[in-house]
This record gives sequence, structure tokens and C-alpha cells, in this order.
Amino acid sequence: MKVMKKSKQEIKNKILTFTKQKRSEKSVSSSEVTRNLFSDVWNNHLDSVKAISGKFKNKRLVKTTQKRPDIRIDEGKGPVRLSIFKHDE
Repeated sequence: MKVMKKSKQEIKNKILTFTKQKRSEKSVSSSEVTRNLFSDVWNNHLDSVKAISGKFKNKRLVKTTQKRPDIRIDEGKGPVRLSIFKHDE
């Protein structure tokens, strides 16, 4: 099995890059971010990307949704949607 390593900082940067590119009108799937970082072994790393997304949510840097607005990461099953947090919300 192929294993790819990425630093937490690389994951953080990619989450912020993807959410900023989409702007506040759109969201990006956590699996899309993970696939971009880890290509064919992305499914092994989805939990890491979601965990870092959860920390960003707590810092009000990103919003996390899945069938309803503003979920906690531990409530989401599988990929969640990520979007940049607008500070006027």
C-alpha cells in the first residue's frame, strides 16, 4: 500500500487555499481537498483533513456543513462541505 505523508501545515494551507478560491458563495468537499493532497490514497487521510477543518471551524476560519448548516466535524459522517467563514455572520 502506498503511503503519502503531508505536514499539518500543508493540509492547513490547502484547506484555506481551496475555501478562499471558492469564496463564500460556494463550498468545497473535504474529500476534494484530501484527493488533491493525497491522490490515490486520499481515503486513508480524510479524517486528518476533517480534524484540521474542525480546528479551523473552532477558530471561525471555515464553516462546515453536511445536509444542514454549521455542523461539528464529529457529527459528520464521511466528507463534509467547507467554506470560508464570513466575519459578518
